[in-house]
Amino acid sequence: MESKTYSFNTLSDYKFADIISLYRGKWIFCKQKEKTTWEYPSGHIEIGETPLEAAKRELYEETGAIDFDIEPLCDYYFNGELNGNTFIGNGQVYFAIVHTLGELPYNSEMERIEFFDSIPDELTYPVIRDFFPIAIRKKESIANEKTERLAIPGVGGIIIKEIDGQKHILLQERYKKDAPSENGLLEVPAGRIREFENIFDTLKREVKEETGLDITKIYGEELSEIYSKHEYKVINFMPFSCSQNLEGQFPFMVLLFICHAEGELMQSSDESRNYKWVSVSELKKMLVNNKDLFFPMHYNALQKFISSQQTK
Repeated sequence: MESKTYSFNTLSDYKFADIISLYRGKWIFCKQKEKTTWEYPSGHIEIGETPLEAAKRELYEETGAIDFDIEPLCDYYFNGELNGNTFIGNGQVYFAIVHTLGELPYNSEMERIEFFDSIPDELTYPVIRDFFPIAIRKKESIANEKTERLAIPGVGGIIIKEIDGQKHILLQERYKKDAPSENGLLEVPAGRIREFENIFDTLKREVKEETGLDITKIYGEELSEIYSKHEYKVINFMPFSCSQNLEGQFPFMVLLFICHAEGELMQSSDESRNYKWVSVSELKKMLVNNKDLFFPMHYNALQKFISSQQTK
């Protein structure tokens, strides 16, 4: 078995992308289904991918990481056999600090992830020990530095529906494994905006994933404009309400739109529970008498929505 590390971008014709990552100061390791050993996210670079693109994809697919900072660590060459498989080629290793973890994708090779203070003894690929001294030095070098965290942009929908001649909106109970203290708070469907994803496509996708409903109209979408120049494609739009979290568990910014949707509500999703249509009059009472029941990021927007209905 031959393995050797090099400075980043020393080699060429890379075949593998590896990611050594931290979450809240601990190393992230993954366990594949039907295995008892641990490994960090890694995989082959697919055709048309850059090593960095492959690293970001593998980090998400094998840990569920959805908000992270990632940077180069080193190159490596490997020639040998691991677990009955022969590997020959160059790879790049990246170092990531994960801020937010979501669910593992349904098609992930991994069964679960765990967090370690040091390298676990039982490793799927023992060769990864060669890279860890570099990663440990990297961790130590940033220990005394303030890591810049960026706001997490998201979009949500106040879904309205006429029931027995009265206007209702859809509320759901929040359910997040990475924020259990928030579980049970009332909210509207919302989610994070993916890189370069049209915000209206995000809203339609998130509503479908969280509720099973299909968005049929988003107020303000017809007024949006797209401008392309100098290799940029920019969409300009006007949401109904904007909120930014200044303190709390996550640095969220949420843009909310009023919309309509059709279809059958799901019983539950990975991120929400107990959907219910609430009349505008009932919502008004709840916002006054039971304000602690609401997810703070959506509270003021719902107040604004009530006010907009009273002026019509």
